[in-house]
Amino acid sequence: MTPRTMSPEREATVTTTPGSVTNSIAQSVSPPPLLTVLLIAGNVRERAQRTLRSILDQDIASQIVVMFYDRAQRPARDLPELNLPNVVYEVVDPRSNLGLLQKRAVFATSTEVIAFIEEHVLVPPGWARESLRLHAEGYAGVSGIFTAGNPRYRFSRILFSITYGSYMVSEQGGATIDIPGDNSSFIRSRIAKFEHELEPLLDSDTLLIRRLSAGGESLYRAANLTLTHWNENVFFDGWRALFLWNQMYICNCLTVDDWSLPRRVLRFLATPLVPFARALKSYRRARVNRADMKQFFAELPVSFLYHVASALGMAAGLLFGYLDSRRKFADCETNARRDD
Repeated sequence: MTPRTMSPEREATVTTTPGSVTNSIAQSVSPPPLLTVLLIAGNVRERAQRTLRSILDQDIASQIVVMFYDRAQRPARDLPELNLPNVVYEVVDPRSNLGLLQKRAVFATSTEVIAFIEEHVLVPPGWARESLRLHAEGYAGVSGIFTAGNPRYRFSRILFSITYGSYMVSEQGGATIDIPGDNSSFIRSRIAKFEHELEPLLDSDTLLIRRLSAGGESLYRAANLTLTHWNENVFFDGWRALFLWNQMYICNCLTVDDWSLPRRVLRFLATPLVPFARALKSYRRARVNRADMKQFFAELPVSFLYHVASALGMAAGLLFGYLDSRRKFADCETNARRDD
């Protein structure tokens, strides 16, 4: 599949609608910004600051606009980096879900490329420049290789293998059909076209990646970019996050893909098989990743319990709908403990 090249035109200003990057800010950044990075922060300010610094330390930081959405319970412009001219600080509703905020950012800026970086991730030096280079070649979505930020904790190590195990081997870099939606960058127009479905697609980012791939868009995993990701190090925090994500995910599947009643019933009846199917997938992934198989089997009981959480989340979604899973999952993402 040949990637479509990105338009050579670069927009020097951004819209002035409420919550967007203003013209005055765009004019203060010289040369004009080429990349918008969305960072959604919660109550753990030091963690968000660490991520923000890794973005601002990029060698082309003058061409980056950072949109800092603060959904903390007590939001405050309490970090010195928030006063920089290319950082746009905005207080948002702490009850808002991530997909809603990400969609808002997509339409609040006019740079040709937008990236969604979680507040518990570090981007490496050269990340922005290399991502833009690959987008200029026509790749709609670009990500990198991931490494665990806190592997000394058993639960965070297991959670990392579940959530990012598919993206941790540099040999798997190159053109692909599978990248994470979070901690990736996108040609904005390629995802903005899903306007009416964009919120659920972003909330369950695997659905966005499937939609892009099905539409013939090219994706790329850069083997020379290693992003560091911190996972929850308390067992129940991880269990709850997987339950809520899968509850939200299955509801988004019903909405986006318009599942028929028979398909919903069959999927519900199959939920008891989910932990076994995912355990088998984890085993195969561990072999591909050349993981320590002795450690894999020692950690398999805990991993299986996490897969049970995923299955129960799906069942809850099929039976009861979203409930408050979107907000609660956003709370998990921005507020859960992820100790170093």
